[in-house]
Amino acid sequence: MTLAPGTDRIESERLILRRIAENDLEFFARLHADPDVALYLGLGRPRSSEETLTWLRSTLWTYENLAFGQLAVLRKSDGMLIGRCGLSDLAVKTRASVRAVPRAWYDRSQAPADAELAFERELGYTLDRSCWGHGYASEAARRVFDYACDVLRLSRVISLIHPDNMRSLRVARRFGLQHEDTVEAMGHPRDRYVWPIACRLVEQT
Repeated sequence: MTLAPGTDRIESERLILRRIAENDLEFFARLHADPDVALYLGLGRPRSSEETLTWLRSTLWTYENLAFGQLAVLRKSDGMLIGRCGLSDLAVKTRASVRAVPRAWYDRSQAPADAELAFERELGYTLDRSCWGHGYASEAARRVFDYACDVLRLSRVISLIHPDNMRSLRVARRFGLQHEDTVEAMGHPRDRYVWPIACRLVEQT
């Protein structure tokens, strides 16, 4: 997500969210290589350093060419980089057979040239395993969603969640996300949830 002019970061009570930088590569290579973190992320397997470098370059591209992207999440108490949270560009095929699951691509250039596409803004979050269970994902997601509504003026935000990812499902339930359908992204089925505007009124716990 590109921060608005004059804004260099987003803050919550315990977190700072800023643009990802090239010197964050070592952290994200380690994060993406953790099998427990990677289980419900992307391809469902650990990424190589080269794959993470490609991801980081793609993230930097989104800052310059789209109005959003993933952001680095830092803990205020010690300044430690603990993960990422932000908005990704998702191209979804709009026409499919009755029984077919719509396909989706995070890189729109990989979609078939003749495909009819709808473009979604997908809110996602990935944290270091040592930081799970502290409410950081909910806190970061809430700030990103508020920013998407109040600053970017987006009328629709979604999240793709693996049906077995209980941690992300708890976040979805906390904010009142509504299940819409299932799409296939990066070769795996993901449930598409829509963030309702009303969820901004839900108090964090």
